[in-house]
Amino acid sequence: MNVERTRPRAHLVVDDFFSPAALAAIFRELPSLHRKMRPGLVRDLGHDGQSVFFAHPRRKNEAVWIHDPSRTLRLFREQFWSDAMQSVFAGAREPLFQIIPSCAAPHLQVSRYMTGDHYDFHEDEGAGVNLTALVFLAAEPSKVRGGDLVLAFDGEEARIRFRHNRLVVFPSKTLHRVTRVRVDSEDPSHARISLQCWLTYGGPEERPKARRPEADRPTFLLAEAPILAAAQAMVASEQSRDQTPEELYWGAFYVSRILSQNLRCILAERAAGDVRIRREDGLEVYVRCKVGAARGRVGFRLRGPEVDVGEALSFFVEAGAGRTAARREVRVPLGAGERDTVAIVTRLLGRG
Repeated sequence: MNVERTRPRAHLVVDDFFSPAALAAIFRELPSLHRKMRPGLVRDLGHDGQSVFFAHPRRKNEAVWIHDPSRTLRLFREQFWSDAMQSVFAGAREPLFQIIPSCAAPHLQVSRYMTGDHYDFHEDEGAGVNLTALVFLAAEPSKVRGGDLVLAFDGEEARIRFRHNRLVVFPSKTLHRVTRVRVDSEDPSHARISLQCWLTYGGPEERPKARRPEADRPTFLLAEAPILAAAQAMVASEQSRDQTPEELYWGAFYVSRILSQNLRCILAERAAGDVRIRREDGLEVYVRCKVGAARGRVGFRLRGPEVDVGEALSFFVEAGAGRTAARREVRVPLGAGERDTVAIVTRLLGRG
């Protein structure tokens, strides 16, 4: 089935997109991708207008980005720009679809949805002609319920049912969501899978660089002075009795998103339990963690405006509890990147 619909915004639906041989090759590659998937992140604007990425309840799935020389990416390109698909795009009523032959797919995001997963309304960050292409897949389609794609515009909605091997193409700035999924299995190989591509205008690179699959990572803004200073204003201090709404927003964003999520990302599998925040000579954002042979806490300490912004942030490792707890702490300098901070954390944990 090939269908072009105009409401609520133009979109194409093409069934049986991949050949059986291509599907078999994709499902052979998927097990290696499942091992690299991590929770998908959402985008917001940072304090200076830049994009920042962090976990949010409106998105619950796991994902990984694939690049050349991925076989799945190659097969997607071959089919998407095949003669059969080019005739579909050339015959489309929507002019935007007619430009697809001049576009490229630099990479794909592979998303996995298990029971309870979903993705609430959002827009994609499209580039070039601003088109999104999705392919729905499932190794065992009969085990998957829900996972429909809903497009919304100007008060109208259209639901595209989940169907194995179905392609959907639509303008990236169209609000869309994925309905809650149920999988009659706990095996990740039976998940609802999406291949997502954001098309860019212009031909493919002649010699694309090889890159390994990579999962989303929270934006790393730990040691940038403007947002760090806004966070300092949140910390109780006689020198900071009030603050502007913008300071309050970015201070809370820094503590609840930047510090919290980068902490869990840096610690990877070491963390046990949820990230917690408590007042202790400033604010401590920490997790319970095994430190050497003892249980303890590791995290960031943020001090208020009574200290210079360059002295405000530190990382601590605390082994044991109460008065007998052994604590080490190192300042995170302004401008420190992810590699610098990971080195501090690794050193402290090693000494802990």
